[in-house]
This record gives sequence, structure tokens and C-alpha cells, in this order.
Amino acid sequence: MTAQPDILQSCLQQAAQAAWPALKRCIEDAVAALQVAETQSLKLVERDALAAAWRGLLDQQAAWREHYPAALLVLFHAGVTQAPSPGALPPDTAAALSHGDLSLVDDADVAQAIESSRLLQQILPVLQHTLAELDTLMSGVQGLPNVRPELNPLRPQAFAQALRELVAASAVKPSTQALWLRYLADPLGRELQRLYERIVNQLELAQVRGASYRVLPTPASVAGRRGTGQAAADTGSGGGGAGPGGYLSDEPMAPPPSHYADLSDDDIQHELLQDFLFNDGSRAHHGLAPAYYATIEEELTALKAAREPVPAAPAAAADAALDEEAETPSDYRSLPPPERPARPVDERSALSQQLWGAFGRARERAIVRTQLKKDARQVGQVLGLEVVRKLVGQVAQDPRLLPPLREAIVALEPSLLRLAMRDPRFFSDEHHAGRRLLERVAQRSFKYNDEFSSEFLTFFEPVAAAFNALNGQVIEDARPFEGALAALQDGWDGQDQLEAQQRQHALQALRFAEERQTRADQIALTLSARSDLDKVPGLVLDFLFGPWALAMAHARLTDTRQQVDPLGFGSVVPDLLWSVKRDVTLRQPAKLIAMIPTLLGQLQAGLQLLGQQPRESEAFFAALMNLHRPVLKLRRLKSQRDADEPDAPALPPEAPAATPEQRRAKAAPLPWLARDELDAAGFEDTLPTDFDELAPRQKEQEGQEGPAAAAESLLAPTTAVSAATDPAAPLAEAMAPPDAAPPASAPVNPASGLSDAEALLLSLRPGSWVDLYSRQRWLRAQLVWASSQAMLFMFVSHGGQAHSMTRRSCERLLNARLLRPVETHGVVAQALDGVMKAAAPPAQ
Repeated sequence: MTAQPDILQSCLQQAAQAAWPALKRCIEDAVAALQVAETQSLKLVERDALAAAWRGLLDQQAAWREHYPAALLVLFHAGVTQAPSPGALPPDTAAALSHGDLSLVDDADVAQAIESSRLLQQILPVLQHTLAELDTLMSGVQGLPNVRPELNPLRPQAFAQALRELVAASAVKPSTQALWLRYLADPLGRELQRLYERIVNQLELAQVRGASYRVLPTPASVAGRRGTGQAAADTGSGGGGAGPGGYLSDEPMAPPPSHYADLSDDDIQHELLQDFLFNDGSRAHHGLAPAYYATIEEELTALKAAREPVPAAPAAAADAALDEEAETPSDYRSLPPPERPARPVDERSALSQQLWGAFGRARERAIVRTQLKKDARQVGQVLGLEVVRKLVGQVAQDPRLLPPLREAIVALEPSLLRLAMRDPRFFSDEHHAGRRLLERVAQRSFKYNDEFSSEFLTFFEPVAAAFNALNGQVIEDARPFEGALAALQDGWDGQDQLEAQQRQHALQALRFAEERQTRADQIALTLSARSDLDKVPGLVLDFLFGPWALAMAHARLTDTRQQVDPLGFGSVVPDLLWSVKRDVTLRQPAKLIAMIPTLLGQLQAGLQLLGQQPRESEAFFAALMNLHRPVLKLRRLKSQRDADEPDAPALPPEAPAATPEQRRAKAAPLPWLARDELDAAGFEDTLPTDFDELAPRQKEQEGQEGPAAAAESLLAPTTAVSAATDPAAPLAEAMAPPDAAPPASAPVNPASGLSDAEALLLSLRPGSWVDLYSRQRWLRAQLVWASSQAMLFMFVSHGGQAHSMTRRSCERLLNARLLRPVETHGVVAQALDGVMKAAAPPAQ
């Protein structure tokens, strides 16, 4: 076949000219998608990163407009003039990072390589059919006798490489570059689809005859290929299309490698799986050798003829598996949920046929898998089926998921396999509906830690129904998975709204208390700078800097009229300070006597507004009365002569003035909370409220029951918290299960200066899940709030029940293993990482 250089050059020029307008549209789409993601993100750091990404992308337009078309032309001409020698790797494959290379580069390079690979993974499926047609015409216009996808100068790898080079040259962080590539991928695929359609139309109008695919009746000897270092399939770039019969091939002994793959050979299949996972899956569109189909037919016949083993009942099987472990009790259900060993589940497990129907039998699932392998026409489909099988196996063995959910993922395998036939690489796209369904269900399941609880069963029943419905549908695309996820999400959203209302009430109480304490600390600091604090007793300053500063802060926060001194609480301060100075009040007793009723009324009104119980301020008002008593005694004196008589009442000694240390206002380590605020925030639920059941009753002479004593530090508005009244003091011991070991003293890490419990607590972030032992029951709870100083924490368990506690309480619970953080990172990502590690070539 004769080459037609004029037509070829015209196509290259047209592609280069269309490159910038296409890229500009990609940028516009990516910016819009990034802005939507920014508005939907709940994390401040993530929102900042997304905002920086779309702004930076807009800044690059001027530079990219000039460089992108020029870089493409260079790659186009290099693709025409450089043909690989026999046995050599194609340029794109050789340039790709292999798994072994990853240890030689830094994390930024690895992240960029991963995003580059994702870029190709996202655009290749969109271009499959159009690219196959373009490959035949491009090989024909170059005069090649057979289709050579790797010699197509307009192959997607050229556009991806030019874009990667532009992104890499930008002076932004690697994480921003990764976001650019991720959000540019989808629009780039659409733009290339349009471009390829125009180029194909141009070549057809020029009456270019496409090169042909040649079908081989039998594959060449595998041993011969191994001896010459050749693989069973071509290592050319992706994009090859299927010829007649669905097999892609070249001459058996010609220098270019063949375009079929004999996946009946385990070594060849393993090699292709590595390419499928670690590179761009360049051979995914190649056909399958006849020997492969013969092998699959034998497997399918054997499976259909085999008898299904009679499975044990699920409970009996679980007990039997547990009995095999040393010192493991057979009564699995009676164990505390965090102590239960993970029940073994994998893709070969027999499941409940009552729940999962025919797909509860491992043989039925294997028949579906093998039948789909028989129906496959391309290497990528077979490899996609294999990856899904391995992926399901990895998720089924994830101990973080409860056993029924792991079994549900196994039961869903037939639908996932059918999806892989349509989209072999769906698992690599985080936004694909199939992967999102798995991940969303898994993440939702982290709300529960007990497979036998009614709460988990309420969650699990609609999930099982959705998975069964998917198994009964014809899977042509991702829409059934989108519908299943949308239906589940609607139900979850309804539950979340109810829980959010209760959670918001608790959060408002804590946030208001924290803001009130912050303002009170500022007010106290201002009061400590007053010039009239001389000779004021320390107990009065303690009250002024503590409860009264809180009352003033509360009045200001709740004031809706923007007054300078709401309720006149600020004007009380000079009167209170004047009233406790004996040297001036003795000279003006009438003024003090007239002032006392109003002063006491205002003080009591402020404390009542604050929510303080009368008994909490009894000690202060008794001390204040003692300070006023000398003047009140003067009132009973009839005359100055009576005062000079020997039997006249003696004045009590004057209260000592505040020390310099007492005159310095200090920020409170914990925000003060009123009794109703403690209840709303869940302190009463977290603290042991029934000492008859959980621990011996406190001594009667202490005058308080457990919860009141434990919450004293949060109820007493002082500038410091006494260790004796810390709410954590009785907590770990009172809440411990009967067989729990007493908490040991926590060792401190010399490097960080923190104990293990402190370090673990500080590693928790809002959204982190924990197992919490409360009211003689293990609960799964989520951290939803931490104070700005990380001194108060609020967790929420099922139903929106709040559990708030101090930092010291959390540390005691961690040391006693009554609070256990739960790992909840990506389930599908971890499973995929396990698949890739298993498929990785051995280190050299």
C-alpha cells in the first residue's frame, strides 16, 4: 500500500489547529467542575485546594495557548518518523512508570504518574470505537499493510503526553497538578472523540483505504515467544479495534508483535494484567486467541457438570471457623463487638441462599464469571473480569467491614462482572457509579459495629434488596448502579436529617458555651486592668473574673439590640468593688445599705440568666455577706457613745486583699456549661449515671451522686479546673466492663512529649469513627466537634445521641481501651491496592 503524505500532513495540521480551542473548552469544563466540588466540600482544606486549582488553571491559559499546539506537532511528526524496532517497547509504554520504578522517584512524581495513568484510563474507553476506525485509516494512509495502533501519530497518548508536560512545567504544587489532570480527563475524552470523528471523515472523503486486521487460525508457539523475549500480545499503544471474528493479529513471524493474546497461558495473563493495572492497558483492545476460548469452554463445561457442595449454616460455619483458632470462644455472638474475630469470607464462600438466591452458591457465581469470559471479545474485558474477581476477594477479607456486608459484596459479584464487560476499567475511576456504590455502602456501614443489632439490620435490609435487584437486571451501562445508589442515599438522607436536628441542638450548646467562654476570658482580662482593684479581696476577683464575666458574655451574646451594656451587668462591677472596701464603706454606711438590695438582685439575676444553680453560688454570697457585715453592725449602734463602750461589738478582721497572682485573669482551660447545656451536649449520657449498676455508690457525706460530682469542673465557673473534680476521674473505672483490666499509667514518648493516648486523641478529626463503651454497651460513634483548644470533644452515636467529654476523659478511656478509634479509609482503594501489590512484578 502506498503512503499518502499530503493527506497525512493535512490531518496533522488540522489536529494541531483544533488543539487549543478544544483544550480551552476542557479548561472551562474543568473549572466549572472544580467550582461545584468546592461548594459541595465540607472540609476547609479541601475547599482551599479546589479553589487554588481552578484559579491556577485559569492562569495557565495564556501560556498553554501557545505551547500546546506546538508540542502536539512535535509529537505528531515524531510518531510518523519513529517506528519501533522489533522487540522494542513502543515510546508510550517505555515512557510509562512501571511498578518497580516507583521506588526510585519521590512521592510527587508517583502522584503525577498515577494521575497521568488515570488520565489515559478515563479517556480511552470513550474513544474505543472511533479510535479503532482511526487506527485502520491512519495505518492505511501511512502505507502500512496491517493495522499498527502504536504508529498512529494522533493516538490519545500524544495528547495526554503534551498535556502532562504542560501541567508538569507549571509552577504549582503536585497536588494541584493532580487535580488539574483529574478534572481535565473527561472533557479531554469528549474533545478527542469529536476531533477523531472529523479526521475519520476527512480521510474517508479522501478515499483512504484502511489497513486490515489479519486473523490467525492458531497462535504461535508460546515457548518460541518466550525464547525470543516476545510477549504473547503486542505492547503497542491502546486503541486497537476488533477485526473480523473479534481477533486482532499480525503475521506470525513478522517483526511487529501479534495482535492476539493467548490468555489460556497463565504467565501471559499475568504479564497482561500487570500492563492493565500499572500502565495504560495498551493491549486492552487486542483480540483473544482461539486457544483461550477452548480453555474457557472446558472450564465452563466442568463447572456445569460439578456438584455444588452442601454448605453449612452460616452460624455453624462461623462457629466452626472460630473454633479452629486457639483460645477463641465458640459463642461468637456473646463477645463484645470490638472483640469479635473477623469471620472468614471470600469470593468462594457459600452464602445464604434464602437471602441471595442462586448467587448464594459459589458455583453459580463462578458459572456467570466463566460465561462472561467466554463472551469476551477483547483482552481488556477478560482482564477487567479478573480484576473484579480479585477486587471482590480483597473487599470480602477486609476486617473493618461487618461479615454480612462482606458477604453482600461477594453476592454482588455477578453484577460487577457484567459491568466490567461494558467498562473494563470502571474500578479505577473514583467517580464511576459502580465504584461509588461499593464505597458509599462500605462507608455507611462504619456507623455500625454489631452485625446483630437492630440498627445494623435496618441499614442492611435495603442494601441487600438493592444488590439482589442489580443481580436481576441486564447491565448495559452504569445507570442501574446510579439508580441503586440514589435510592439508598434517599433513605439515608431521611435518617440523617432526623439525626442532624438532634446533633445540631447539641452542637449549638457546645459552640455557644465555647464562644461565651472566649468572650468571658476577654472581659476578665479587661476587668483585671481596672484601677480600682486595690484592697479588693481575692474571692471577689475570682467571682468577677469567673461567673460574672460569663454572665456579661452571655448577656452580650444573647442581646439582639446591640446595646453597650446589656442588662446593665457592666455597671454592677464598680458597685461590687466599692462595696467590699471596708475603709470607704465604713465612712458611707448609708450608701452601702441602700446599695445592697439592688446589688444582690442584679448579681442573682445575672447568675440565673447564666443558668447557674443557686447552690453553686451560696459560698460566694455568704462570703460577700461577711464583707458587708461590719457596716450592717454599725446600723445597730445607737450612737457614737455606744460604740465607745467596752461591750460594743468588735469588728471582724478585714479580708486580705487579692495577691498579684489573683489579680491576673487567666483563660479558662474548659468552657463552663450550665446543667441544661451539659444535658444537651450528652455529658450526662457519657458519664456513669447509674452507680448502682456500674460502680459502688459515692459516700453519702460527699453530698453528690456520681454524675454531678463528675461534671463539677464544667459546672463550676472558675479559672482553673481541680484534678479532684475532673469529670474523667471516676469515668474509666465506672464504665469498664466487669472483666476489664485496670488502666495502667500511660508512658510518654520522649520524641513527642505525648503519651500514646494523647497522640491518638490529637490524631482524631471531625468525621473519625470510634467504638465507645457507654452505659454497659459498645457503641459506634463519630467525632463531630472538638473545641478550638482540643479540650472538649463531642461524639455522636446512632440516632443522633451525643456523647461529650473532656480531653482528660478521652485519654482515660483510650488508656482503658473503652474508646477505640476505627480505621475508615477507602475500602475500594485499599482493595485495589491489594490487587496491584499481588500483581506487581518482583523487585529486582
